[in-house]
Amino acid sequence: MTPSDPPTDGDRSLWAKNPAAWLAAIVDSSDDAIVGKTLDSIIRSWNAGAARMFGYTAEEIIGRPVTDLMPPELKHEEVGIVARLSRGERVDHYQTVRVKKDGTRIDVSLSVSPIRDATGRIVGAAKIARDITEERRLRDAERQLSEQLQEQAVELEQQVEEAQSLQEELEQTNDELHRAAENARDAQARAESANRAKSVFLATMSHELRTPLNAIAGYLDLLRLGLRGPLTEEQRTDLDRIKRNQETLLRLIEDVLDFAKLESGRVEYRLADLPIDELLRTLETFVAPLLDKKGITYHFAPCGDGLVARADRDKVEQIMLNLLSNAAKFTDHGRIEVRCTSRDDKVVIDVVDTGRGISSELLATIFEPFVQGEQELTRTAEGTGLGLSISRQLARGMGGDVLVRSESGSGSTFTLVLPRTVER
Repeated sequence: MTPSDPPTDGDRSLWAKNPAAWLAAIVDSSDDAIVGKTLDSIIRSWNAGAARMFGYTAEEIIGRPVTDLMPPELKHEEVGIVARLSRGERVDHYQTVRVKKDGTRIDVSLSVSPIRDATGRIVGAAKIARDITEERRLRDAERQLSEQLQEQAVELEQQVEEAQSLQEELEQTNDELHRAAENARDAQARAESANRAKSVFLATMSHELRTPLNAIAGYLDLLRLGLRGPLTEEQRTDLDRIKRNQETLLRLIEDVLDFAKLESGRVEYRLADLPIDELLRTLETFVAPLLDKKGITYHFAPCGDGLVARADRDKVEQIMLNLLSNAAKFTDHGRIEVRCTSRDDKVVIDVVDTGRGISSELLATIFEPFVQGEQELTRTAEGTGLGLSISRQLARGMGGDVLVRSESGSGSTFTLVLPRTVER
């Protein structure tokens, strides 16, 4: 009979005739170490689980004192355990350290119960030991990760406070410049100096924040791959949540870094002939998870193989992903469509959505840095408010532009305009 087979009448009869044999088979098949000892701490029984855990065979260990399995500094524990057993008490889930045959120390959880003879007198004890070394290592790793995350959170709060402090200084500087209207050239120079300081600060802050966030991602991957020990489903869920939040922070920091580069004029453009259809066909893969999550339909209308722009491929891809991500964020149902055409010496790419739309009074401000539109939208959409500002600046750096047409409640159309390569 296998362990999964139901017991037959013959099995029940065998159990009734020889229950001790059945019990011995169960004990010997256990993964835990099950050890019997006398009250004077001499080992009298030793199952296969104990042999695997401690490295001793039954022949090697039976008859020896159980203190042979204890580190020298913990041998006193046996006195307390025997005292409790003598009073008829159980010892449950007692965590301590034991020593294997090869000298290796392992963390164990012990449960010890008294054994009584036919008259009820306590004559020995049954001990169950479970190896919790890997479990303890995982808890230690989780604690260390939690401490690191807390430290990073404190550092991030300090950086935010410094940013707010700098912003206050910049606002104060601007007020002083307005009051010094009689010396316009001096005021302009001071404003440019303050702006450069802001860009340098943003670039430095973004770099310093990315480094610990990348380190956090590395430790998360180690834990998720099980390299620090097996994970429970609850622990894996918690690590996935930490990973998502780490990725969100990293995306926000990348936006700030891109903005700082644009502000300081350090962006380089590698212009080349760019087939528009080829690039646009690759975009759906990047935004598909967000579209599928919200049930939004996506449609791309090909432009034709002859439509070629003169642009930097990476910058165009960044702009289009920004526009598509924005469309997905602010579209609760319906569809998003990408279509393109040529107009004189320009390539025109439209991203059309059926989302919430933008009120007319906000259309003039949405391309300004750190603007996300209506307050109720900012509470439901992640981001720094830099995406559209960055996209327009990148497009203009390539000789193009980003435009918008929208009405509140009627969806939006964002248009990327690029220089067209003229056939010769």
